[in-house]
Amino acid sequence: MMRLRTVTPLVALVLTLILAQAPLVSGAASYALSISPNVPVSLGTSMTFTLTISGGTHNSAYTVLFNVVKPNGTGSALATKVITTNNAGAGSLSLNYPDPSFTSLNGTVATDVGGVYDVYVNQTSPTNIGQVQSGQFTVSSKLTVVLSQPVGGTIVQRLQNIVISATVSALSGPDNGAIVYANTPGNGQILLLQTSPGSYSYNYQVSSADPTGTWIIIVQASDSIGNSGKSTPVNVTVTKNDLIVDSLITYNSQGHPSTSFSVGDTIYASFVIRYSYGTNNYLGSGQYAVQVRNPSGTVVANLTAAYDSFRRGFYTGTGYPVSAFDPGGTWTIGMSANSINDGFGNTGPGLSTSVPLQIATSPLSYWPFVVAGIVAVLGGVVTVKRFDMYLEGFQHLDQLMGGPLPRGSSILLLGDAGSGKTILSYQLLHEELDSGKLCALLSYDAFPEDVQARMNEFGWDIVSHLRKGRLKIIDCYSSLAGQGEGAIKDPSDLTELNIQVTAFIGRAKGAPVTVVLDSLTPIFNGVEEKQAINFIQTLGAKVKKTGGLFILTASKGAIPDESAAKLKTMVDGVIELSIIRGRGRAHRFLSVVKMERRTISSSSVAFEIDRTRGLVFRVSRFGLMKKQLVSFLRMREGLAHAKSTLRRPEAQAGRGSPTTQR
Repeated sequence: MMRLRTVTPLVALVLTLILAQAPLVSGAASYALSISPNVPVSLGTSMTFTLTISGGTHNSAYTVLFNVVKPNGTGSALATKVITTNNAGAGSLSLNYPDPSFTSLNGTVATDVGGVYDVYVNQTSPTNIGQVQSGQFTVSSKLTVVLSQPVGGTIVQRLQNIVISATVSALSGPDNGAIVYANTPGNGQILLLQTSPGSYSYNYQVSSADPTGTWIIIVQASDSIGNSGKSTPVNVTVTKNDLIVDSLITYNSQGHPSTSFSVGDTIYASFVIRYSYGTNNYLGSGQYAVQVRNPSGTVVANLTAAYDSFRRGFYTGTGYPVSAFDPGGTWTIGMSANSINDGFGNTGPGLSTSVPLQIATSPLSYWPFVVAGIVAVLGGVVTVKRFDMYLEGFQHLDQLMGGPLPRGSSILLLGDAGSGKTILSYQLLHEELDSGKLCALLSYDAFPEDVQARMNEFGWDIVSHLRKGRLKIIDCYSSLAGQGEGAIKDPSDLTELNIQVTAFIGRAKGAPVTVVLDSLTPIFNGVEEKQAINFIQTLGAKVKKTGGLFILTASKGAIPDESAAKLKTMVDGVIELSIIRGRGRAHRFLSVVKMERRTISSSSVAFEIDRTRGLVFRVSRFGLMKKQLVSFLRMREGLAHAKSTLRRPEAQAGRGSPTTQR
């Protein structure tokens, strides 16, 4: 009995130790899943999943499988992780998404799609009991864009500057490095520049061509990871810019400023047109009517003022000649209210603008007419001179060249500034279009709309040709003028220009094409001489191969003399134009220096620029009659020579062979 009492405590102790070493088995483990951040996040945000376990077997390993399913089935990924419990049967782990431990089943492992992401957790060991937890998080792709400037109701005038400012933020805070655009009045795009974290701004000058009326400004933003958004629209009103006539000055026949005129003088006017808003914003194109009024206020003449780049203003090339029949007194010359329009709806002047003139006449002023009458009666000199000279149309150029421009050739129009090279090139372009040729204009000296307006002034409508694709204007001028990018972003990039012209020639499918390049000056100013010459040779060869025409313009003195000499040698034809200014007038002359496959007239011919006909030539009737008479006499002499040649064999046959008499 004593032995049993001694053994019993020992057995109990052993059992206690055995039970202490054996695993404790409890019920199923409990899981909890938390996802951070617990608010909607922006695209590209990294998420953190924290999984905790409690009530599990202590000091044991639990294997769990994370499954992340992206919105609308755009992707899913799996990651396997192990949680080790402590003595209390609890444990936890943290996992980032995206993370290299995830394996993609489809799509990408990233928060790159907006919407709700589902997260599922399955226990796979020690027993595979399936899903034990789940959760969700939301990704937003929306950027918040707030347009702070300008405010609604702002009125801005053309050529006025307006600041466009906006803030851009994602759910995580200010968005840096976003691409932010605003729309212009003409629905173009303005890139806003970042000025501080999340802030973007641009100082935009409203163009003189921007449409007037309501400008609905909307700022749109996007970033590199796909977030995007736009602002609430803001309405701004764009108004026209008034045109103001400045520096209206009158000149006499000697080209001197004057406000006093007498019989025999000619009145010319010069002025500039500036925009009412902005500094040094002047109008530099167009033609406008200048009215000459006598002392009674009657308009006696409407002079046409065209922009003269030499004077940097508008000038009436044809003045008003003061006659002995004009009344003396105070005259005025100027423009009526709102008679000027720059073509974009900007008009002016708001009030009539004029300057007074004094015209003095006397009975002695009639003597020139008496003397002229006597001279006309005695010698008929005045009548003969007036009858002798007349204006002949553009077809006279064919006579000077010995025929029409030879096909498959390159023609250089070389002349002084203001001599009419561009107008001649436009007129040749018009002739080619009217004959059904496919044409291209490489414009280095004017915007496409200015080309159209200038040609319309002469009645050469090119709109229909542009619409039908028979004419292509390659804009090389906009970039040079700093007005954005034209068809050629970099006018000195001759490779790009060559590609565009080659593509144009290719569309002709072997048909002859005409290419006009106006002008060569920016090319020689932008690249080396050798590169420019090679470009002209290459382009000319391509055009000539089609049987077409390659017409180039160049200003004397604007390109190096050596380059001009090389061009003259290289091209097939050279037409030179010159201008002589004196006593307030400009006299223009044209001569054909060279024309392959033609017998040319080397004489220099005076010409004028007629606003309805283009170039017209001053031709002598008597000179023409003389040429026709000489041609007739030569033809008659040739016929007589031919007849005498035919008669000689007959005469010799009639004589027979001589006989010897005995």
